[in-house]
Amino acid sequence: MPRAIDLIRRTTGRRELGRLLRSVGIAGVAMTLPFVRPRAGADGELTYYTWAGYDTAGLHKVYRERHGAWPNVALFADETEALTKVQGGFAVDLGHPCVYDLIRWRDAGAIRPVDSLRLAEWENVFPALRAVANDRESGLPWMVPFDWGNGSILYRHDMIEFPEPTWSVFFNEAYEKRLSMWDSADAAVTVAALASGAEDPFDMTDEEFALVRALLKKQNAMLLFYWSDPTQIERALAAGEIAGAYAWNSAYMNLRRRGVPVAYMQPREGMLTWFCGLVMMRGGSADDATRYEFMDAMLAPETGLWLIENFGFGHANAKSFELAGAELTEEMALPTDPAAMFANTVVMPPMQPAVRQKYIALFEEVKITF
Repeated sequence: MPRAIDLIRRTTGRRELGRLLRSVGIAGVAMTLPFVRPRAGADGELTYYTWAGYDTAGLHKVYRERHGAWPNVALFADETEALTKVQGGFAVDLGHPCVYDLIRWRDAGAIRPVDSLRLAEWENVFPALRAVANDRESGLPWMVPFDWGNGSILYRHDMIEFPEPTWSVFFNEAYEKRLSMWDSADAAVTVAALASGAEDPFDMTDEEFALVRALLKKQNAMLLFYWSDPTQIERALAAGEIAGAYAWNSAYMNLRRRGVPVAYMQPREGMLTWFCGLVMMRGGSADDATRYEFMDAMLAPETGLWLIENFGFGHANAKSFELAGAELTEEMALPTDPAAMFANTVVMPPMQPAVRQKYIALFEEVKITF
C-alpha cells in the first residue's frame, strides 16, 4: 500500500488525492507516519488535521527527532469537509486550512489564537505572512503560516508568444481553445478581477462584480477545459494539447524536470500568492506544550527545505531559503528573496465568508453553460 500511495502522490494534486483517498474510505481518518494504516489518536497524543499528502514522513522528521514519536495525522480533501467534521465532534489538536478560509474557521469557534511568543521560529517567518495571519483588533495570530506558493500562467514558450505579461490573455479571443483555468472560484474570479482592473479583487463593488461576471462568461466559451488536478495540465502541456494554463510552482517544476520548454509568467497585475498554515484547534487532547513543539518543528528551516525540494512550494521561514539556495529556488520558480516577491504579488487574504460564497456562486453560475 505505501508504494501505491506514493505513486498516487507523485502524479496527483492534493485536492484530487483527497478525493481518491476518500473514495476508498481513507481520507478523514487518522494515520501514522510514514503512510501505513488508520488508527485512532490516543489521549494526550497530538493529532494534526491536514491536506492529503501532508502525512509524508519528510515533513515530520524534525518533530520526530525532537519529540521521539511521529504525530498522529488525519487527512481532509478540502477545508469545508474538515470544518464540518470538526463541528460534528471530530477532535483534533491542530488544523491546516488556507488563509482565505481563516475567518470562517474563527467565526465557527473552531480555533483559538496562537501565542507567538512560544514559537522559537516566529521571528523568522516572513513579515508579510505574519501580517496577514494576525487579527487586526487583538494583534494575535490566528494562524502560523507554513506553506505558500504562486498562481500564474504556465505556458509553452515554443508554442505561444504573449505580447505582454498580463492576466488579460485569459480573456483574449486570440488564444481561444489554447488555455486552461483551474476549476476554482478563488482563482478564476480573482484573475478576472485583476484583468478587469478592480481596485480590490477581494471586495468588489457591484459595478466591478458585473464586469467580472461578463469576463468569466467570455472565458467560459474560450477555454479548452477547466482543470481540477494539476497533472491534467502537466500532461496537456507536455503533449502540446494546450499552450498555457493557470498553474502553481509545482507544475512548473515538474515540467522543467521532464524537459518540457515552459515559462512561468509574471503578470503586470501581479502573480497570485496563496498560503496556508497551522491553527490551534479548541478541541483535541494534546497539551499546549506539545502543540507548540509541533508548530516549531514545522517552521524549522530543515522542514522548509524538504517542502521546497519535494513539493515545489515556498516555506514560511526565511531561513529555509538560505538552505535551499538560488539554484534550487529558480528551478521551482520561487524567488531568492520572497520578501520582495510578497511586495509585488497579490497575496490572497482572509476573505469574509459571505464574499467568498458570492464568488463561489458566481463561478458555478458561469460554468453551467460549459
